[in-house]
Amino acid sequence: MRFINRAFAGAAVIAALSGIALAHDGATGMVMQRMEAMKEISASMKAIGAMVKGEKEFNAAEVESSALVIAGHSKHIGHMFPEGSLDKPTEALPVIWTRWDDFTRIGKEMEMSALALAEASKTAATAQDIVPQLGAVGQTCKSCHQDFRQAK
Repeated sequence: MRFINRAFAGAAVIAALSGIALAHDGATGMVMQRMEAMKEISASMKAIGAMVKGEKEFNAAEVESSALVIAGHSKHIGHMFPEGSLDKPTEALPVIWTRWDDFTRIGKEMEMSALALAEASKTAATAQDIVPQLGAVGQTCKSCHQDFRQAK
């Protein structure tokens, strides 16, 4: 019975890893790394958003840790986009490298707003207490996607 459970667990891990690989449709190298980072940022935003929408119980520690994930990735945004890294299936637009200062400024704003969100979570009693800071983080996502990412 143990062998069957281990075999099932192993198959589940392989299936999960295969799903991750397929989700990025052949991405490799830096493109895959940044897609993974953006996926983590998205998951963090969704987790916090669910609390604000009342779909999930407010947890200040989870808000803080999620905000720190966002800030951590944002800090390295410039390194995740070396010039010419447009290998498919990237959604990055070439304008990133012609408007590099704007692009990296938005990354820095995202980092700072995520750090402010993490800080606000330390004294927040309810999810509503972090709405302004979450909105600021969301605005950086929106402005970057609007200018530097292919429309979906």
